[in-house]
Amino acid sequence: MRRFSECITRIRVWMACNRLKLNEDKTQAIWLGPRRQLSKVTTHVLTLPNATVQFSGVVNDLGVLLDSQLTMADHVAALTLRRSCFFQLRQLRSIKQSLSS
Repeated sequence: MRRFSECITRIRVWMACNRLKLNEDKTQAIWLGPRRQLSKVTTHVLTLPNATVQFSGVVNDLGVLLDSQLTMADHVAALTLRRSCFFQLRQLRSIKQSLSS
């Protein structure tokens, strides 16, 4: 955990040198691996100099939901829900001239 924390600290320093900022309040951490290996993990908190990050089972990386076993089940479920909502909105668009404001 110490090495992991040091790595993130180095990333923060590199980002600062390149006029970027690491928002530690929005930082997410996840353990990746098979279910058997994940059951052996005992550390659930990553302590950084300016924040404490809880490890979670699902993280969001550039709009993609990644779970600890990389099954993409959560991402597919979110896309399916979004697609269904867009379909319903498109259906409403076809009857909008029949509705009053």
